[in-house]
Amino acid sequence: SIMAGHIHMPAYSKKYNPEGGIGLPATLSKELITDLLRGKLGFNGVVVTDASHMVAMTSAMKRSEMLPTSIAAGCDLFLFFNDPDEDFEYMMEGYKKGIITEERLQDALMRILGLKAMIGLNKKAGKDLLLPKEEAMKKIGLPENRAIFDEVADKAITLVKNKQPEVFPVTKERYKKILLTDVVGVKGGFGEMLGRGGKETPTEKMKKILEERGFDVEIYKSPLADIMELPPEQRGAKIANVYSLKAPIKGLTDKYDLVIFMANVNPGTVQRIVWEASKGTPDVPFFVHELPVIFVSVQCPFHLADVPQVKTYVNAYDQDVRTLNILADKLMGKSEFKGVSSVDAFCGFDDTYL
Repeated sequence: SIMAGHIHMPAYSKKYNPEGGIGLPATLSKELITDLLRGKLGFNGVVVTDASHMVAMTSAMKRSEMLPTSIAAGCDLFLFFNDPDEDFEYMMEGYKKGIITEERLQDALMRILGLKAMIGLNKKAGKDLLLPKEEAMKKIGLPENRAIFDEVADKAITLVKNKQPEVFPVTKERYKKILLTDVVGVKGGFGEMLGRGGKETPTEKMKKILEERGFDVEIYKSPLADIMELPPEQRGAKIANVYSLKAPIKGLTDKYDLVIFMANVNPGTVQRIVWEASKGTPDVPFFVHELPVIFVSVQCPFHLADVPQVKTYVNAYDQDVRTLNILADKLMGKSEFKGVSSVDAFCGFDDTYL
C-alpha cells in the first residue's frame, strides 16, 4: 500500500489534464492517483489517503463532496474518519449521485479485501490482529539490518556548505574545548504532540559522543531558559533586561576552540529558526569570523535561509545516536562526506552561498 500525501504537483496535473485545474491535492486528483501513480508508475496496490481531516484536503471542497471525490480519484481507503456516521452518509450520497462509479467501488473493494486476505486478517482476531509473527519480531535489530542503517546514514549526511575547509578535521588536538548550542524553532506543533519532550536532545547525545572521543564539551544554556524556570511574577523584570546580556567576544574566543550549533526544528508549516531575544550570546551565530563554527541540522534541511553567515553547514536528516556517531566520524576526518542534496538547501538565496 501507499499513503498519498495531500500535496500539489501542478506540473503533473497539467500534463495529464491540460484543460483542468491544478489546485487539487493528490488525494483528490485523478491525474495524480490514477494517471500518474497507477498509470505511469504502474502501482497496483492499495492507496490510502493521509488523514481526511487535514486542512490541505478539507480546504479543497465541501466534505460531502471531498470524500467521494477522493475515492473517484483512485484512493481506496481513508486514514482517519472525522465522524463515522456522517462520513458514511456522505459516501453513500456520493455513490448514489454517481461520483463514485460502480466500477471504481468494486475496484477499491477488491484491493482492500485482497490486502486483508494477503496478510491473513480474515484468520485473526483480537490482540493478534496486527501483531507481527514471532519470527518477524526477531528480525528487529539484527546486525545486518543495523548495517543497512549505518550505510544509509553514511551516504545521506551532507556537507552542504564548506566555505572554511580548514575547520576539518575536528580533532581533540585542534579543538580541545567545544561549545554545543541548541537551535530551536516554534514551540508546540505536531512533533511536540508526539511526545518528543523529555527525551534526550540531539545536543545532549552529541555531547556524550564527543566526550567519549576525548573532547571537553559544554552545552550552552540560554538565559531565557533560566528565566522561564522562575515564578511567573518574577519573569517580567528579568525578560525586560535580557536584551542587555551582551558580553565581550573574548569571553568566547578565550574559552572555546569550536562552536557546533545543533538545530532540532520540527518540520511542518513553520520550519524557521527562532533566535533568542538576548542577542550577543552564544545561541546566535554572530561570531562566525571570530571562532570556527559548524552548523548541523538533524531535521529540516532548509535552515541556511536563516543562517546564511555560517561557513560550514551540514544536513544530518535525523538524530538517532547511530547517525550522530557517523556524523562525528565525518567531522573528525575518519570518514568522508558522501551525501548529495536532493533539495535546494541554499533555498534559492544569493547570500546563502557566501
